[in-house]
Amino acid sequence: MEKAIYFKLSKAAIVSVILVLACANEDEQPVVSELEKARMEYEEMKANHAFVELAFPEDDPGPPFYARIAVLGPDKLIMESNGTIVIPMMREVQCIDPEFNLLDLYHVPNGFFCPLTLSGRGLIEPNAPMGTFPAIAYGTGSNMPVWFVDSAPLLNAISDGILTLPELEALNPRKGIASRYEEYNKPRTEEDYLLVIESEGSILGTNQRFAYKVISRTKARQDVELKFW
Repeated sequence: MEKAIYFKLSKAAIVSVILVLACANEDEQPVVSELEKARMEYEEMKANHAFVELAFPEDDPGPPFYARIAVLGPDKLIMESNGTIVIPMMREVQCIDPEFNLLDLYHVPNGFFCPLTLSGRGLIEPNAPMGTFPAIAYGTGSNMPVWFVDSAPLLNAISDGILTLPELEALNPRKGIASRYEEYNKPRTEEDYLLVIESEGSILGTNQRFAYKVISRTKARQDVELKFW
């Protein structure tokens, strides 16, 4: 009899645990990535009909810069994680003007003549003057060059405020190709600024893989997660 009672109690306890776990799972909210949040914001802005959507490079030449690295006064785009700086190449490397200071970021109109390594879309007011940044844009790439440079020598190299492509090459960067690159950017103002990147790929000539994420809500700081394996 005691065994029967114990067995019944054990079954009841197991059922109780299952019910508790089920309720706990129901209470858990799904984790939404920063990229997905930005994607939802893009769709919300697109739905209000205050903007028109332009594709780049088809309707618009895209951002007039070669690489995501810059020092523009107090605004710094230095994507660093654990002693490594990540530099996505937004336009084909062989086309970059070797005398241009990459820290100046924008190279107008020369930058427009280099093929982009990504494509995408952006939202902008119908009557916006030429040259106006989109309110929000997204871009994707499946064959994007990305360079990884040790922080100390790079920071030393840019201490004079100049970084050319040959100077960057001299730092022996690890060169990779991102098979997946996704970004959302709200570039207009400091108050509403946003840059979100997710990317992954491999280092050229090796079996080494990489993945990184970037989230920035101010033009002076980027939070970066980078891993190699």
